Amino acid sequence: MTDLKSPDRIDQIEIEPERIKVIRPVLFWSTVGAICVVAAAYVYTSWIVSGNAAPVAPGPDPIPWGTQLAIVVFQIACPIMALGAIMYVVRKSLCERQLCVEAAIVIGSTIAWWHDPLINWFQPVLFYNAGLVNFGNWMENVPGSLSPGSRVMVEPVLMIGMIYIWMPLAMGSIARWAMGRARRRWPTLGPIRTFCTGWLSVYVIEFPLEIFAVHHGLVAYPASIPAATLWAGQTVQIPLYGPILWSLVLSSSGALMFFRNRNGQIRVEAGVETLHWAGPKIKALLRVLAVTGYLHVVAIGLYDLPVNLAGFYAGPTDTYPSYLRTEYCGPGTPRACPDGTRFNDPITSAQQPAPRIPGE
Repeated sequence: MTDLKSPDRIDQIEIEPERIKVIRPVLFWSTVGAICVVAAAYVYTSWIVSGNAAPVAPGPDPIPWGTQLAIVVFQIACPIMALGAIMYVVRKSLCERQLCVEAAIVIGSTIAWWHDPLINWFQPVLFYNAGLVNFGNWMENVPGSLSPGSRVMVEPVLMIGMIYIWMPLAMGSIARWAMGRARRRWPTLGPIRTFCTGWLSVYVIEFPLEIFAVHHGLVAYPASIPAATLWAGQTVQIPLYGPILWSLVLSSSGALMFFRNRNGQIRVEAGVETLHWAGPKIKALLRVLAVTGYLHVVAIGLYDLPVNLAGFYAGPTDTYPSYLRTEYCGPGTPRACPDGTRFNDPITSAQQPAPRIPGE
């Protein structure tokens, strides 16, 4: 009979823990984040060097006064909220004497702005008003882009650029608060239902904001599935799945802050404590890169990709004014705006359904 207390057995028990492989999610997510940072740097640099970074004019159609007022309000409010978010995370980081999770989210979401035009990868699915401060967009400079001429589409700097700084943190904080309230009210609530409470709290804010922005001509969704669209066929149409998916993206930052491991770490930085070679600054960098990678995967996977694919099933719409479609599609341009067919389909314009003109 083997003596369990023999020296050989004791040595084996002492050595065994060292043989266990430690899973380090932080290395995976920080690698994804590093790739995203390199991609963003490449796209921005090539966009500027190529000369594509140039303002896009609204065109001949006059911008209604209500839309002009909304443009002014949004371009003042969004930078102020962005500044508020930056001040908040700086103060919190100083209090914690380390780069806080909220700061990593602000940095990561700011970097993630470069992916915003990817929603128009195959065809224009989203228009922004050219009356907003803009320098065109960088879609043509993204490797593999299938939207030639998309540099004349708009990417607003003072509205959308600033939104990427404050909105993921603000909406994520609302989602985190709602998930915390739900857990206190129902302690046995599972993670999926808990997340859904956070998503719902974001959705009830995001959906009205989308309606306001579309009806005031700040944004438009020209490629939408008619059966899943409000006001289908009109220039104010809104795909119902759009706010649902975007709310998922925004609430995911709340889930990142809420769901933590036993060490109090966010899930994407788990295992960083095992990196004995990493000092505080390296660990802070890994946190930022991990959060950046996470935010990119969520945004592209949950929003850009499905909305792009849904655009293939778009129905005909009224003719959009020039300040939304710019010089990219529609009357006076080389291509039709989304009407249910791809731009490179071998169909003549005479065979395509003619767009309806408002008032006819």
